Amino acid sequence: MLPLVLLRLTLLAALCGLLALPLPARAQLPPDVARIHSAVIELAKAKQRAKARAAARDRAAARAMNACRTAGPGWRRIRSVGDPSQREAYARGARILWRNLSAVAGRSGSAEVYAPLFSRLLRRLTPPPADPVLAAGVEALQGRFRFVAAAHSFGSCATFEKQLRQVREFDVGGRHGVAGDYRAGRIHNRLIRYVATRQRRADLRHGGSTYKTTLDAARNQIVALGGDYGYASYFTAAHSLNN
Repeated sequence: MLPLVLLRLTLLAALCGLLALPLPARAQLPPDVARIHSAVIELAKAKQRAKARAAARDRAAARAMNACRTAGPGWRRIRSVGDPSQREAYARGARILWRNLSAVAGRSGSAEVYAPLFSRLLRRLTPPPADPVLAAGVEALQGRFRFVAAAHSFGSCATFEKQLRQVREFDVGGRHGVAGDYRAGRIHNRLIRYVATRQRRADLRHGGSTYKTTLDAARNQIVALGGDYGYASYFTAAHSLNN
């Protein structure tokens, strides 16, 4: 929470500082840097205006998950399992899956509301900057926008029910026992890992471990070219749903 507060304070100070500069000083910025400054200022203001609407969408999506918290076809499937050990394993997995999907749903509204704002920022930065480091930063940011959309698009009861279709009672060799528990345990593990696995795959498709290094390099380059550190930092965090 503290880094987020500091980032917001840095951005506010940067906005005030830039507006206070005389016009000749602003004009000295390289065109690419000036364009990035302008784009992140617009994004910050647009996010602030959309903040209440995004929060309302988040709450509505989270409430919708209550429909499958303890009821629905998936829960009926679990309760129909006769073996107590397997039934309890499925129930534990379903509760964790529901909780994880609810967390995804709780930010899905923000992801939807901010998506057009992210697209607008990219349009402001098209064509990409001539500087290769800044151009790579814009490309990395585009990947992060895609990750945000992918990582928050499946928090729903429909996803919950689809995953619970795996549930079944295993009767191996005419009895339940260890072999049946093992198979049920594998399904339990898939349920509890579903959200993390899906988001990890989305991360790998849209930047993975390289995006942060690329965005940090772009931030440093903005500053090296005379840009404001606060704006440069906001650029690297433009994909965040928290600022």
